[in-house]
Amino acid sequence: MRALKAPRDVSVAARLIMSLLLMAAGAVVSPVMFTADAAAPKVTLNSPPSPSSNTTPSFTGNASNTTPVTVDIYAGSSPKGAVVSTATATGTGAAWVSGNASPALSSGKYTAVATQANSLVGGPEGMSKPVTFSVTPPAPTPPLASFRWFPFVPHTGEPVSLVSISTDPTSPITAIAWALTSNGPFQDGGPLLITSFSSPGEHVVRLLVTNANGLSSVATETIHVVGPTAPLMQPFPVVRIAGAETASGVKIRLLGVQQMPAAARITVRCKGRGCPIKVARRIAVSRKRRAATVEFRAFERSLRFGVTLEVLVSKPGEIGKYTRFAIRRAKLPVRVDMCLDPAGVTPVVCPLSGA
Repeated sequence: MRALKAPRDVSVAARLIMSLLLMAAGAVVSPVMFTADAAAPKVTLNSPPSPSSNTTPSFTGNASNTTPVTVDIYAGSSPKGAVVSTATATGTGAAWVSGNASPALSSGKYTAVATQANSLVGGPEGMSKPVTFSVTPPAPTPPLASFRWFPFVPHTGEPVSLVSISTDPTSPITAIAWALTSNGPFQDGGPLLITSFSSPGEHVVRLLVTNANGLSSVATETIHVVGPTAPLMQPFPVVRIAGAETASGVKIRLLGVQQMPAAARITVRCKGRGCPIKVARRIAVSRKRRAATVEFRAFERSLRFGVTLEVLVSKPGEIGKYTRFAIRRAKLPVRVDMCLDPAGVTPVVCPLSGA
């Protein structure tokens, strides 16, 4: 059978239809060659904030395909030369957001172009219009002023080390000044200042630091200063109370204070009904270089429940001894031993265990 050829002056679609008809009729036809062109994806690219000090910007836009979107960044005002940084995004078929550009950009002008591959192999890629943006140096920032002090709770007259731990990641610190009051002038100094405080209480200290750009910051701290530690009375007193329970309370057979320094003041106070006397006071006298012993025989008798005895042993400027002895009904008496403040007035926790 003679081969038939489709006319050349008809369109590719018409020639294809004719070939199919001829094949259906049993005719031999020559193959028809044709190419199907796939449309390129539509890609847009929004300009990032410009100028900006962000050296790793991200990008946004729209793309019609779901293939990945690549943003190529070129140095200068046109997309020419080598690509200096890249950002990528996942294609969604609509709006897309890229990650941060990598590597980071330096200061200057840049041009970015977004591209998206065709979903059909060999199809043309989509490309956005170029956008130009600028990266500027970051604005100068002031240093971060900060300091510490040692010891943390100093005593009056004790040396205190003030140590600057100020930082500035962008510019060297060129000047340091200190002020030891909340409103006084700053005095030039270094990162270490050794000083002391003559009075107890809250003391405001300020630190002023300045960097090479002329920017400054101030740190303000309050240091709590305590008075000098009073010594413990030596020898430290021992309060002795001995007796026996009775039906109505306790019969005291011994109330005394031993092991005291000379000139120590001993006060015994009695509170409650049935006290033989309300207050008794004595001054310790040391004999033959031996610690004095003082007894209070006025209280060595039967005392009913509800009575409380307080023994205070004091000496100006020293930590003394405090003992309280409470008599209870049908129960053993309660004894409390503490220290006494240097003023001889207020019971306090002893600075040394076992005092």
